Amino acid sequence: MTPQPALAILRAQAVHLGFHRPVLGPLSLEVPTGARWALTGPNGIGKSLLLKAVTGQARIHGGTLELGPSTRVSLLAQDHSRRDPWPLCGHDWFRAMGAAAPGQPRVQALLNRRLDRLSGGQWQLLRLAAALHSGIHQRPQERLILLDEPANHLDAEVRGDAVELIATLPTDATLVMTSHDDDFLRAVGAENHPLTDYLNAR
Repeated sequence: MTPQPALAILRAQAVHLGFHRPVLGPLSLEVPTGARWALTGPNGIGKSLLLKAVTGQARIHGGTLELGPSTRVSLLAQDHSRRDPWPLCGHDWFRAMGAAAPGQPRVQALLNRRLDRLSGGQWQLLRLAAALHSGIHQRPQERLILLDEPANHLDAEVRGDAVELIATLPTDATLVMTSHDDDFLRAVGAENHPLTDYLNAR
């Protein structure tokens, strides 16, 4: 028997996105459940805007943007500034994110550390781990994880740990990321999908 194609967990049909006014579109795409997509293209083309629209942070001005039934979305935004002082620890961050900390040794070593005393790379690794491990009580096929430039701020100390965390994501969970770091994308096995391939499509 011919295997059935995976159902789409994210579907856009001639969608126009923006904030006060539309700046991206029409855009049409379907992301199959279990995909590992890397949305690529130059800065300013709208990659981050699309992720923000999926999470309700940007406005849909026309067309349709739909998620599969019972889909839970997790987003790693490009940046998350830390307060100074900020007397919260890694355990606090995972609780706030509704996530369970993975057993990865580097992440475990950060759980008792104050967030305002982590290096930029350590903070990015902790944020990435929380995004990847939020909603873990749902079925993997209902999880859509969005990573906006996850390689940002990852220094040599934690880069391999970040790749390992992404590699251990359940195969039925869906990952969509943006990145300009081709080496990182190859390391995590992401498929290259230039956003321009989906623009002006109806």
